[in-house]
Amino acid sequence: MQQKIFIKLFLIGLLFSGCAYYNTFFNAEENYRVGLEKKQNDKNEKMPPDIVRHFNSAIAKSWSIIDFYGDSSRWADDALLMIGKSHYQLEEYDKSQEILESFLQKYYRSDLIPEVELWLSKVYLKKNETDLALKRLSSITTNSDNNELRAEAFFEIGVIYFTSEQYSAAIENFSSCINETSDSETAGNAQYKLADSYFKLKQYENAVDNYDEVLDYDLPILIQFDAVIQMVNSLLELKQYDRAEEVLLNILRDQRFKEQYSMIATKLANMVEFQGEYDYAMEKYYEVIQKYPRTEGSALSSFYLAQLYEFEYGKLDSAKVKYDQVKKEYSKSESAEEAAERSKLLGEYLKIRTDLDKDKSDLYKLEHGDSSLVDSVVTSVDTLSAPVTAELFRNQVNENTNTGFDNDPFSDPDSTNNTFADTTVQQKLPDKKIKTTKVAVSRDPAKVEESFLKNTYRLAEYFLLDYQHYDSALVEYNFFVKNFHDSLLTPKAYYSLFYIYNDVENDSLIADSLKNLILTHYPKSTYAKQLSGKTVVVDKDDDEKIKIKFLDAEDLYTQKKYDDAIKKYNEIADHDSGTVWATKSRYAVGYIYENDLMEKNKAIESYSILAKEYPNTNQGKIAIKKIAEPPKEEPKPIEAPVDSTIDMNTLSLPDSSQQQSSGEE
Repeated sequence: MQQKIFIKLFLIGLLFSGCAYYNTFFNAEENYRVGLEKKQNDKNEKMPPDIVRHFNSAIAKSWSIIDFYGDSSRWADDALLMIGKSHYQLEEYDKSQEILESFLQKYYRSDLIPEVELWLSKVYLKKNETDLALKRLSSITTNSDNNELRAEAFFEIGVIYFTSEQYSAAIENFSSCINETSDSETAGNAQYKLADSYFKLKQYENAVDNYDEVLDYDLPILIQFDAVIQMVNSLLELKQYDRAEEVLLNILRDQRFKEQYSMIATKLANMVEFQGEYDYAMEKYYEVIQKYPRTEGSALSSFYLAQLYEFEYGKLDSAKVKYDQVKKEYSKSESAEEAAERSKLLGEYLKIRTDLDKDKSDLYKLEHGDSSLVDSVVTSVDTLSAPVTAELFRNQVNENTNTGFDNDPFSDPDSTNNTFADTTVQQKLPDKKIKTTKVAVSRDPAKVEESFLKNTYRLAEYFLLDYQHYDSALVEYNFFVKNFHDSLLTPKAYYSLFYIYNDVENDSLIADSLKNLILTHYPKSTYAKQLSGKTVVVDKDDDEKIKIKFLDAEDLYTQKKYDDAIKKYNEIADHDSGTVWATKSRYAVGYIYENDLMEKNKAIESYSILAKEYPNTNQGKIAIKKIAEPPKEEPKPIEAPVDSTIDMNTLSLPDSSQQQSSGEE
């Protein structure tokens, strides 16, 4: 009797133990599932607290199973895998790797090993350890008899090829994923990437067909919406405007996309702009803002309006107003950050323009006396100047620019035609009428002239360095050297003209003439020494200031604020050219593009400037080697991996060499 009672109690204990396990692990799985679903539908850069809470709960409940039943129980491996997956979703990749690798060491007989290898390969990809990831993934596709795991492995391999711009190989693996899986979400994600691959290959007809198929799968609405937008983009590339409009109008009536209506309406307006109907496009953008206020679509419409005002109409005041409106409409808009940067950039221009207008007004009053101080209407306009051609440069700038030199290399004694102002093409904004008041000039005349000189140069520098509108920069620098030929800034202005014609316009004839002018008339300047290949000696105090700026750029790089660091490095390279800090900065920019941002074309461009300007420096010599053409050899096609012995050298991927301080090499 006692023995029977003991057996019953034992069985009851097992039953309650199993129920406790299943309840706890079920809660862990449910938290993971809910967290994952919310994450897939969230567009915030920073993960919201409620999503973090779900994954942390999955981790805590899984650890409680291991703590209660021991790490040798038959449930421990399930719990440990859940912990590794949850850390991955929290983007805690080091922790996830530690958990998953310890799993392989401890539970080497577990049936979950292929799934663990899959998640470990995902971790490796996030950490840019592509070779390790590809090795494990190819092992799964070759050795696993689980179709779903094989499908996911094919998908991840496809992503590797897609990222390395080997789109044909990516298509092959995404197609294999679709064929292997019976899971709608897995197949749908592969279908979307398959369509993206065709889009990248500019096979737009195939892209349209495959984006259309994405809508048949059970996917989050945001992915389906992105597929529709990409389908429309493909149709626009094919110039099938009516069909693209039809697609958008159809989903504009679909209740599933109700939260995206404002974005759909914005895309319809954007299509009108795409076809060059700017006035009508502006009307459509304003309609979106009125009909869907405070939405992502109204924010994007404000951004597109700002771009039209800035680039098509040249109305920079209006452009700034619309850029400022973006954040007010929807602070989380993807365009909000860029809009803020453009607003700040235009704000700098408007400040310079206001200061210049004040200088010009005061100079006029000083020249004409108090009798000119009567009520009048003054017209103020924004202008973006059109290109100055080589002929205009010779005939209108150098012939008519009094450099103060008898042997001006551009002078033409037979030329008497001064048409510079008449032939400079300008884009004018609508007149802005300002009522002037009867006020005397309070500034000292010498201060007014000095301010006018500095602000005129500031405007030229702005167009060259900040706005990067080289045509306008040419006009402003030419105006400066014409009116301030004896200024201390004149050789720098001539050097800027040399840079534009030499590096941007690729006009060697004018560039060489400017170089000779600088060498002849400003032989002791920094710019003459740089052009002649001599080392520039910088004043100790100035050198310390430049060094501080360089260290600030290094701090930004250390904080991984790469865009800000590049901007700071470029400022040093442009403003302090010829110094050791300029060469270090030029190298740093190329290094960041090459190793951190993986933008090889921009890296080559930066290294090319360094190699050309400073070929005899250590950094210049390194740059020369980096841009040198590799030995020619026959291209080898890359095949999809078929076993774990794949040759990793056949895959063209970004250099993942060990990083070092960008400015010290």
